[in-house]
Amino acid sequence: MRRRKKSQPKTKLGKILLENEMEQLDLYKLIIYKTGKTIGLDRISHIVSGKKKNYTIQTAKTICEALGITLNELVD
Repeated sequence: MRRRKKSQPKTKLGKILLENEMEQLDLYKLIIYKTGKTIGLDRISHIVSGKKKNYTIQTAKTICEALGITLNELVD
């Protein structure tokens, strides 16, 4: 079985995940663990890929809280 080459991330969140050697599922679990909130894997995937650019400030704050980063570090 051949592994696909991963392309360079298109979003700041994608870059952050890559730098921290995390996958989207890791972020999903971290959000639940650190915040007690849930952001769907589909929503995380769309944010990471850049398909979803207009998400709520609450979603952004939740991701930032879980990753220990600021909004400026997250938002493109």
